[in-house]
Amino acid sequence: MLGSGTLDKLLEKGVKYMFVSNSDNLGATMDLKILTYFAQSKAPFMMEVATRTDADKKGGHLAKDTKTGGLLLRESAQCPDEDEKAFQDVTRYKYFNTNNLWVDLVALKGIFE
Repeated sequence: MLGSGTLDKLLEKGVKYMFVSNSDNLGATMDLKILTYFAQSKAPFMMEVATRTDADKKGGHLAKDTKTGGLLLRESAQCPDEDEKAFQDVTRYKYFNTNNLWVDLVALKGIFE
């Protein structure tokens, strides 16, 4: 977006927020209530999450970073074999990333500068 000039073009047109979703997420839609929440939160980035079920055991999940106390996205490729059972525990790790992302384009531009 930066190298192509797309980010600047969007900002010049007054576009402040971007909604991004994986192409395999056919059910993804932009929800104006979520956009409103995101805009009011003043967060630079937001990730939509959902409650995990047994069908979501192998996908990534949200976990608490023991060093910072913040949230992080943990993918199965980051999990040692000996931790796989704990990784798949949907009662321990209750939320997964839906791959619906919200980005504040002004904040993104600031990061690049």
